[in-house]
Amino acid sequence: MSPTVDYSSWSPASTSSESNSGSPVHPASLVDPMSHSSAILQLVDVQLTSSVIDYIVECIADAVWHGLTRDLHHPSHIAPRTASLPIDEFTPFVRSVLSLAEVRPATVFVALAYVARARRHLAIISPAWALERIFLGALIAASKYTQDSTLRNGQWARCSGVFGRRDVGRIEREFLEVLDWDLGVREEEILVHWGAVMGLQDLELASVDASRIGIQSA
Repeated sequence: MSPTVDYSSWSPASTSSESNSGSPVHPASLVDPMSHSSAILQLVDVQLTSSVIDYIVECIADAVWHGLTRDLHHPSHIAPRTASLPIDEFTPFVRSVLSLAEVRPATVFVALAYVARARRHLAIISPAWALERIFLGALIAASKYTQDSTLRNGQWARCSGVFGRRDVGRIEREFLEVLDWDLGVREEEILVHWGAVMGLQDLELASVDASRIGIQSA
């Protein structure tokens, strides 16, 4: 059984000066594509657009909120999640890390599977840096599990822009403890995101088509 890890509040230290490098391997290339469901192949090839990033943020925020309120007898008496968590500051952080670390969609969805699994074990005292720590911990674990070559902790620190190398090591270790070091992922843990993400993709395509029609009509 996974331990419940107490995420006490702490602030990031200085950032690392190590360079960002590495040659990630697409996880789908490690297995015969015929063994994957078509839905999985669709997910690993989605673009990390603004709406998909918003969805990632929502998944992380849900887990952090659960960790903050799990021991409260009357959670309805506290401020709404949107008022308690710094979502506006967290969203650019997610976008920046994904871009600088050149994270593949497959890695993102494995990270979200880890977050969903860790959700019931999280005990968070303060929201300070909680969003960033959960996101980064899950992303690093997913990257190391799905790729033959991944960034070192100092490089993740530089991509974060706020955490130092030792901070990143602690973030990774605490998140792995929450998972009880079980990094295996079942296909259904990934597919739970298929409906929402494909829906977002369809909305974006419809919006683009509508814009083109408007331009042609003008």
